[in-house]
Amino acid sequence: MERRLSPAAFAVSALVMTLSLLGAAVVAPQNDYYRWQELDHGTTRKADWIYERLHFDAEPIDVALIGTSRTGGGLSGPDIEAAYCAATGRRIRVANLSIPETGRNIHYVIAKEAMRAKRPALTVIELNEIEARRQHRGFVALADVEDIVTAPIIANLNYFPDLARLPGRQAVLWFRTLTGRGAVKSKFDPAAYQGHDLDRTRALPLLDGTVVSRYTAAPRDELDAGRASRTEARAGMRRVPSAIRKFEHRVPRYYLRKIETLAAENDRKIDYAFLPAWGEGALPRALTDDLGVTAPVIDLGGRIAEDPGKWLDATHVNAWGAAELSSRFAAELVRRHPALGEKGCART
Repeated sequence: MERRLSPAAFAVSALVMTLSLLGAAVVAPQNDYYRWQELDHGTTRKADWIYERLHFDAEPIDVALIGTSRTGGGLSGPDIEAAYCAATGRRIRVANLSIPETGRNIHYVIAKEAMRAKRPALTVIELNEIEARRQHRGFVALADVEDIVTAPIIANLNYFPDLARLPGRQAVLWFRTLTGRGAVKSKFDPAAYQGHDLDRTRALPLLDGTVVSRYTAAPRDELDAGRASRTEARAGMRRVPSAIRKFEHRVPRYYLRKIETLAAENDRKIDYAFLPAWGEGALPRALTDDLGVTAPVIDLGGRIAEDPGKWLDATHVNAWGAAELSSRFAAELVRRHPALGEKGCART
């Protein structure tokens, strides 16, 4: 006679199986370099370069820039280094460790890896005029197992999907670690390395081999349409019931505090930088208060948000806009942190 599990027994069995899979995920051996090759964004990839810069490049990092594609395409490490040198006579190394898409969880993962490998003197975290509720989809691809398992649950829309994907991720990485097959790069190739000063403010290389120039400006009507679309989406987000509004930014707050704690434990500094969108040149004070931001903020908003010649689209500056933002950022760096790096550089 066929025996069927009771609902309670089935639930217990499912729980035991889940815990067993999670336990196996924790102990499965893996190559971290392979893990950082898992994430791409459909047309571009950068996480593998971030890992290479942190672990295979002997150059130190004085300033680490962490944020979204706004920072990735809006701040030029080489331009900032040159301007800082011209003003102070000091050489600094700026690493733009920003990655496309929003999510403070991925910012924490990158900051943690950077602090573990390079201990940058200054880490600069991007702020925008709006804070995303959903966290980065790439967190489950890049994060350490313990950071996935111990991520905040309340108000975290990604927690259970990430937890469900973890055993599969570990199995794939375990196979690739054992066989050396399936990874984008089986080992680090210095000849293929893109260099310590990777800069995507002038051009963006795509996975299909094409290169997109950022020396182009979007028509004003397209910029306005993009802003209108964002405003409409934001209006929907504001309909959060007042009773639960205090939880809206709970997850971003959690990760920003963890990043700040990392810096404090390593006796390093944290700044924030506001990267504006088209037509939105002011950082809302209410947002920074809700995020608990107390560290200095480098404000890169203002008139550039109204200059259509500086914008690639409604949320990203073009090459000319990046040149302006990089110059302003460097000037603030000189004013706030005039003794970074080391004495001696080739002034131009």
